[in-house]
Amino acid sequence: MNHISAKPAPVKTEALTLMLGDRVLLDRASLRVERGEVLAITGGAGSGKTALLAALAGQPPAGVDVAGGIRVDGHLLIAQGGRLAPRRPLALQVAEVVGHHLGLDLRSALRRTADGLDRMGVPAAARRFDLPPEQLPDSLRWACLFAMAVAVGPAVLLADAPAAGLDPTVRLLLLHQLADWARADGVALILAGRPEDGVAGPADHVLSLRRGRLLPPKPPRTAPLTPLEPPGASRLHARGVGMSYPLSPGPKGEARTLAVLHGIDLDLRTGETLALLGETGSAKATLARSLLCLPPPTAGAVVWMGRDLMAASTPPAAGEDPDRGGPDQSSLRRARRDLQPLFPDPAASFDPAMTVGAQFDLALESLRPDIATDRRDHRIDEALEEAGLRPEAALRWPSALTVAEAAHAGLARAILPEPRVLIADEPAASLSAEERDSFLDTLMAVRDRRRLSLVLATDRYDEGLRDAHRGIVMLAGRVVESADAETLRTAPLHPYSRAMLAASRGERPALEGDAPSAFGQPTGCPLRRRCPLAREFCAQAVPALEEVAPGHHVACHYWDTPADG
Repeated sequence: MNHISAKPAPVKTEALTLMLGDRVLLDRASLRVERGEVLAITGGAGSGKTALLAALAGQPPAGVDVAGGIRVDGHLLIAQGGRLAPRRPLALQVAEVVGHHLGLDLRSALRRTADGLDRMGVPAAARRFDLPPEQLPDSLRWACLFAMAVAVGPAVLLADAPAAGLDPTVRLLLLHQLADWARADGVALILAGRPEDGVAGPADHVLSLRRGRLLPPKPPRTAPLTPLEPPGASRLHARGVGMSYPLSPGPKGEARTLAVLHGIDLDLRTGETLALLGETGSAKATLARSLLCLPPPTAGAVVWMGRDLMAASTPPAAGEDPDRGGPDQSSLRRARRDLQPLFPDPAASFDPAMTVGAQFDLALESLRPDIATDRRDHRIDEALEEAGLRPEAALRWPSALTVAEAAHAGLARAILPEPRVLIADEPAASLSAEERDSFLDTLMAVRDRRRLSLVLATDRYDEGLRDAHRGIVMLAGRVVESADAETLRTAPLHPYSRAMLAASRGERPALEGDAPSAFGQPTGCPLRRRCPLAREFCAQAVPALEEVAPGHHVACHYWDTPADG
């Protein structure tokens, strides 16, 4: 250890300055990263993280002027997006990268990369060097990129937005494994990414790039803006809600369907905030849209204030008397007014051929015909201001809105008809960290002011629970745990909930591998191939959701069994 520390630091900058025209991307930054040290650099989109890593790699972007001192020993750069040639077999790319750096033949390069995959936790059965990257799961593609870096064995590894886009539990596991390798092999590792990308989790030190300066990161908000009021009586009920989609006929012409929601029960009370938590494939977004009957579920019932929304929104069957069945337009209109959605891509939900104000006016005409025409402009201005925009936004075209402005405009449109419930499917998914915080703060202020019920679907476990009364954790279209928000934030019992909590804190999740595809779900428990608690019985039966404490339900055969039991 003393021998390593006696060597000069492989990364050192003095008063490093990056300029793009008149804009300062980095202002006189002095960095020192030792061997075996992991540094995370966070910042929003456009903050200059990519330019900084490129400058450290000796490849500053076109138009960026570099001043100050830089010394970076034997480095390797993993570019943003993890670029590999999409259609060339992985083996050839391994040979080019690893073979070029180390002067090895194809077989030796593949052997070294296989050793790197061992260190990334990829089993031999999952290695497909004969396939092009476009045919590999994203998590395996990133693992291969990291394994190639391990095989090369640089003194310094620079990784720009590593594993971005993966589910949090998968991403954090890979980042921790990469950091373990760097520490064990004495490699200086610099990870750059947005604050929400999790790069700070495995790091020894974290710096935030803000306004051209490298500063300590801002502490995240961990408590509600205002104390949550106790919710009132239940008004929205889901009973046995299921959703199946038709597939093409089977080999013998038999009808086939794909079930993505399985018998969900849910109650939402007046003024309550309920977090729907889960990663890709959990069907949390499908459940959120099912509550709005957009489209109606294929099984079960959704009831709002005594009205069966499924019956109100389902057209009459062929040959059925339309006067005796089919949509109840008055009930449906009232439900559409009371239950308003927030979408993950607000900009795409606006009609590009109409101004924002014109679309708001149509919404009022449809959902609030009781409001006189000459009063609509005032109502629109009020909604825009409450959602954090100036009234002049009504005159703009959707294409003229920034991503953040579109999100706030989507919130304004949702509160326009004075709803009682907001059902939000990842409403801030497209926003940067600062924009996201601002939007969620506005959303919660609107919720509190209007005493709205809120359903918030998100894969950000701790953030989703921060402003919630209760949480529901979903996996493969089933509820695996439900409890009050404080319990899920401090003492979840299901191994999937624990893994999501660990990932939200930047810790190493105790799950292995990726979630299975909806087309290839295992028998029994959907988590069993990744779960540290899995036993043989887990393959035989889907765990039932059972109450383990008042208000706390868990679906796991071995939730009370130690992982090594």
